[in-house]
Amino acid sequence: MLVTVALPAAAQDLLPPSFSGWTSPAPSLKITSAATEEFAGGDAAILREYGILGAERRGYARGDESLTITLFRMRDSSAAFGAYTYHQTSEMSPTNLTQYSSVSPRRALVVAGNLLLEVSGSGVPRLTPDLKALVAQLAPHADKAPFPTLVQYLPTLGRISQSERYVLGPLALNRLLPLGNGDWLGFADGAEAVLARYRVKGQEATLLLVSYPTPQAAARKLEELGHWLPLNVERQADGRPPLFARRSSTLVAIVSQLNSRATADSLLERVHYESRITWNEPGHRLTDPNIGTIVVGAILGTGFILLFALVAGIGFGGVRIVVKHFFPGKVFDRAAHVEILQLGLTSKPIKAKDFY
Repeated sequence: MLVTVALPAAAQDLLPPSFSGWTSPAPSLKITSAATEEFAGGDAAILREYGILGAERRGYARGDESLTITLFRMRDSSAAFGAYTYHQTSEMSPTNLTQYSSVSPRRALVVAGNLLLEVSGSGVPRLTPDLKALVAQLAPHADKAPFPTLVQYLPTLGRISQSERYVLGPLALNRLLPLGNGDWLGFADGAEAVLARYRVKGQEATLLLVSYPTPQAAARKLEELGHWLPLNVERQADGRPPLFARRSSTLVAIVSQLNSRATADSLLERVHYESRITWNEPGHRLTDPNIGTIVVGAILGTGFILLFALVAGIGFGGVRIVVKHFFPGKVFDRAAHVEILQLGLTSKPIKAKDFY
């Protein structure tokens, strides 16, 4: 007897055994979120903060060439995008593999829905067609939810390429912009943030945009930050550059590393914000059946009902006939046991056998 066991999706290899002439001599090495240190080292806690669910790594070879591909399976597309921005470096340049992908001579980062691919090897830029084929194979397994829109509000003028970082927790933020301790921005209350570096009038600054669930939450947080951060002052007592902040609806913008309000305002004024509603949580797609499917279903349903009625009728009548044949007058048609109440309006009495 042959028994087939279906493994859950998380336990199956997402990285294929081959693509575009590249073949793997062994199955993927898979880890869970708790063992992320094996693949990410010191960044494991950051990946868990973003929402890693698991990862797998597989080696490939084609002739004398070799590649190592690591696939990080994240909670949703926002988590994958955040991990992508956190791991990209200044030496990487954007590429057209997917909406968010970048490449350097020996490394590539590719976001496909909730999947983040890290490719390591030599001559990676010339392997773009091969990596496109790999992404196409992985596409059916990727979440189709949209990416976060907060990064779109970063001004483009003066922005340093590849400096954008999308942040979903205090660990990543405090490593990228150590202005406070713990969750000083309020990620536990639903905040999300994006930051980037800018060149403004000969100075280099960091712009941090934080989105809160409601305008009231944004206003409260900005007021709270003003109590323990030197916001909107020309100079700090300890000589460090001040921080300048501004709120627009649910968005709070903070500029650091600039010495004057006028210079900071020139950057803050480039932030144009309007509220948008997006659904970027994992979900499923529902589709209505077409008219042909509905008609066929109605015909089949009616046929099943008629067939059931026919079988039930034959069964009921057949049982009665068989019983009357083998047990005449004992189960059915027992005239002696049937009495009929009569008013006596006619001279002819009615007998029970008259009904059979």
